[in-house]
Amino acid sequence: MLLCAAIGLALLVTGAWSLPRPSALVPSSAPAIGAAPARASASPGEPAASSPAAPPTTEPAQAQGVLVADTGPGTYEEAKVSVPSTTDEGRLYRFDVRVEKGLDLDPDAVARALEKTLDDPRSWRSTGRVRFALVAAGETADLHAYVVTPGTTDKLCAPLLTRGEVSCRAGDKVVLNAKRWVLGADAYGTDVAAYREYLVNHEFGHALGHSHVGCPRTGQPSPVMLQQTKGLQGCTANPWPSVTKG
Repeated sequence: MLLCAAIGLALLVTGAWSLPRPSALVPSSAPAIGAAPARASASPGEPAASSPAAPPTTEPAQAQGVLVADTGPGTYEEAKVSVPSTTDEGRLYRFDVRVEKGLDLDPDAVARALEKTLDDPRSWRSTGRVRFALVAAGETADLHAYVVTPGTTDKLCAPLLTRGEVSCRAGDKVVLNAKRWVLGADAYGTDVAAYREYLVNHEFGHALGHSHVGCPRTGQPSPVMLQQTKGLQGCTANPWPSVTKG
């Protein structure tokens, strides 16, 4: 017994049984390493000075084999396809398409997806006042659609706050965040194709002069100019301007 007590006293003196220093303790509220960042809550229409920039994401966005890095080179591959409008009614808006280099997205395929959405009878042409035609790079265009990394989205949209999460319209640029293009949003679940239709109609709607609106009534299809990426406010997901009632 005397020998055990002597050994214990020696260990205490040398520090072998001492507790960790407080600075080495990790708070229980600390996020797990590699955890996804919190979803942005700011509107793209807020002034840049109203809130600090969001921290960079910890991992690239990935779905269906497509990887979206946080940032890209800020240079673009241009779509070379042209598709005329299938209607003669309304003012014609010509648009071209650019995809940031390094994204695993085919510019021509992206351009055709945008054209298919905008030429759908349920899209803005349903008003009878506007129509869209896809033009190839180098041709005269009224609007320029960009599909770019979150970091480049922030740069093209500044001073609007997109925080690497949402998209915007800036002048004659319709800027679509590739992270959203690939992943979609919670409001649409796994239906990324329908979310892309909403994304295109919403941001081109801004180019036509439409502003954000709220949900008019719980259970009603969401107006396309509601910020559905951030939530539905009680409405149901709806990608089309012409759909107003369930």
